[in-house]
Amino acid sequence: MVLTKLALANFTHRKVRVFLTVAAIALSVSLVVSVTSGYASAESAAFKFLSLYMGSHDAQLTRTGDLRGGIRESVCDELLADPDVKGLIRRLEMESGLLDLSGKPILGRRANVTGIRRPDDTRVNQMNILEGNWFDGSTGNVAVIDQIAAHLLKTGDPQKTDDNSPSLHVGDTFVLPGVQGNLSLRIVAVVHKPAILANVIPSIYVPLATLQKFTMPDEPPQVTRVLVDLKDSADEKQFGERWKAKLAAEDPLIRLRLVSDNKSQLDQNLQALHILSYLGGLVSMTAATFIVFSALSMGVTERQRTLAMMRAIGAYRSQLGRLVIIEGIVLAAAGVIAGIPLGMLWTKITVWRFPDLFAAGMTISPGGLLLASLGSIVAALLASFLPAWQAMRVSPLEAMTPLAAPQSMSGIVIFAVLGLFLVALDPLIMYGPLPRDVVFYAHFALGLPADMIGYFLLAPAFVWLVEWTAGPIVAAMFGVRFSILRQQLSGGIWRAAGTCAALMVGLAILVVLQTQGHTMLQGWKLPDKFPDIFIVSFKFGGMKPADQQKLDNVPGIRKGEVMPIAIASPEFGNNIFSVAGAAVLPDATMFFGVDPDQSMRMMELDFRQGDPKSAAAMLKLGRHVIVTQEFHELKGLNVGDKIPLKTTRHGIVDYTIAGVVWSPGIDVIVSMFDMGRQFDQRTAASMFGTLDDAREDFGVDGVYLFAANLDLGVDKDKVLDQVKASVGAFGMRAGDIRHIKAAIQQGFERLLLLVSTVAFCAMAVASLGVTNTIMASIRSRRWQFGVLRSIGVTRSGLLRLVMAEALLLGIVGCALGLIAGIEMSFDAHQLSLLILGYNPPIAVPWGIILIGTAVVLFVALIASIAPAITVARTEPLELLQAGRASA
Repeated sequence: MVLTKLALANFTHRKVRVFLTVAAIALSVSLVVSVTSGYASAESAAFKFLSLYMGSHDAQLTRTGDLRGGIRESVCDELLADPDVKGLIRRLEMESGLLDLSGKPILGRRANVTGIRRPDDTRVNQMNILEGNWFDGSTGNVAVIDQIAAHLLKTGDPQKTDDNSPSLHVGDTFVLPGVQGNLSLRIVAVVHKPAILANVIPSIYVPLATLQKFTMPDEPPQVTRVLVDLKDSADEKQFGERWKAKLAAEDPLIRLRLVSDNKSQLDQNLQALHILSYLGGLVSMTAATFIVFSALSMGVTERQRTLAMMRAIGAYRSQLGRLVIIEGIVLAAAGVIAGIPLGMLWTKITVWRFPDLFAAGMTISPGGLLLASLGSIVAALLASFLPAWQAMRVSPLEAMTPLAAPQSMSGIVIFAVLGLFLVALDPLIMYGPLPRDVVFYAHFALGLPADMIGYFLLAPAFVWLVEWTAGPIVAAMFGVRFSILRQQLSGGIWRAAGTCAALMVGLAILVVLQTQGHTMLQGWKLPDKFPDIFIVSFKFGGMKPADQQKLDNVPGIRKGEVMPIAIASPEFGNNIFSVAGAAVLPDATMFFGVDPDQSMRMMELDFRQGDPKSAAAMLKLGRHVIVTQEFHELKGLNVGDKIPLKTTRHGIVDYTIAGVVWSPGIDVIVSMFDMGRQFDQRTAASMFGTLDDAREDFGVDGVYLFAANLDLGVDKDKVLDQVKASVGAFGMRAGDIRHIKAAIQQGFERLLLLVSTVAFCAMAVASLGVTNTIMASIRSRRWQFGVLRSIGVTRSGLLRLVMAEALLLGIVGCALGLIAGIEMSFDAHQLSLLILGYNPPIAVPWGIILIGTAVVLFVALIASIAPAITVARTEPLELLQAGRASA
């Protein structure tokens, strides 16, 4: 009780000191909260980004071989009863003819009609709504249509589907034709889809039960697609094996397809983000330890005479030690109370300021709050031990002696050797023979704290080294004597070490978060390499080579970036897609004839077998094809195997597989614009050959489809006008997918900026805490400054001396921060490899790190300006009256 009263009395007597210390701790606590909550928000934003572009479901069920084949809806209920299933989306998808407003069929156009249950079906939320709102429920004669369907249903003319054509709007009605009667539907919303896709197959969405009753009135309810979400604890592989066996027993044509490799890789990155947030939080908590250590150490130094008098009147050494520890705990508790809401405020302001970056809103990390609270108390206890030991060593006589002697070199060397041992401990853990689980816990419980303590013990050696190497240069820069500048650092080397260690932590956080963040994000295979536009020609007979050459000269189209795509639909020489006599896929394929070199350059094809160079070389030999990964999985054909195709000119010809690819670009378009079923069965057997093969074997002389890249800033409508003027092809249409590419690239860049924002905020908050430490450190040496002023140092000289000292401290902090950050980055990368099996090449963003280094130096200088001005303007006598105890 007496010790508590003494601690409170000390707080009352030193209000400024208490305010600065509590502020420093609060800022450190807010750093932990903002880093962990910021990364929790980043994880939510990344998951939303992932869901938008790659689809967020873990598995899907479809029935192959029959476009109208269904899966009984009761299978959905069985899936929901599985303990590994978190939820699912069910759909009924079909193709239907269209009728115009007069009831006449619209020739040449069929629509994809999808029955969905809202609001359970969230996949449609990613589409841009032009007008109206989605319906809710699974019943009702309502519909949502895309913009092309709106034009077609109004005009009845497939050629009049541009933005200037008349269209239906919300509130209008149209009719779907059916075998047993027509279905009248009222439009409740119009959505946008890429014109190049919607022109091929317009989309219509209706309530699921309404479509089931319309298409199968006398049969049990069926669906054609089921999208499954698994629980986080579920084993995807075991789930797949279990359900594939069940489904095969019921219907061998029901196919269960698990998540793609790219989605799994992105999920690993999200786990890495989660680990990274706590890495930042733990390192941030270490900053609090150094800040509390510096504050309490200076407090003990300032009160040497007071502590000595307490010893003289009978206080025990243990009582002085407990007094310092109690002060540290009280200060930490006050810092936690102020720091947690402050950290939540930082996160809230960041989310509000950058809504696009935090697309999923603010997410508070409960683990981060717990870490900040308990961590601060533990940090205060750890930080108070050495000052408490210093207080216990105070004797009445020693407290009255002059300034303390500088730390001996032997002591600096001993602590440096111990520091090197501690710094080497984490790499030994990460790269040693320990089991994976042991490595994980040992890294966070032992390796990281050892790193921070080790670099703190190395700080005196760094101070001495920088003092003797950079000190003369800095002294010359500021026009002060090096001997005086050197005395300011070595005269209180542990005080300088504490300040430098706190500065180090801010920069180390920046280095490790930036390096690991860039490494993870650059490892994400975001597919954005596909042509800017596709140009479709409706010219009878297609465009001949002379017309194609004219396209390459159209203003706005990048020179040499026009790729003709010849399309044929040959049948297979035998029914290679058959199971027990039933056709798994239609006995035909889509043959795309392209220029081998140009296609490899303009489109991203992820080779699962073979490589772009060898595949292109084989294609040029003739009668070679590149097939899809799904083709490979269905039939088990590999590079070098033969595929018999029925050609129109030479009968059955064997084509050799030159490569197996997965096209992430197509996956993105399919997921973003809900085109899944329209492409599943049409592209499973698709293959890429050459223009020459398309012409020589399949008789394709005219080309209807072209891919092209545009110059920067070019409007695709103006390019299309130029195309029509140059080529004169009737009915040409260009579908612009640059906005898809831009969205992917912007999302990628925003996630990178998100990492940068959180990292810079972390460094800035840590630096604010250091600012308070520097201010208190300068004020504690007022007596020294009074002596310097008395022996002739001018006001400006004293000002420059303080700023030179701050710059040297900043240099030491930068050196420690860069080395510590780089080491921890390699350790974090190794942790990702061990825990997640994820091993992208390390990407060090030197530009941002250099900016961070400059910021640390700038903050160190700025922190010294106000105290330096105050000290410089104070009269020598007033400075001397502070007494030697302040030294």
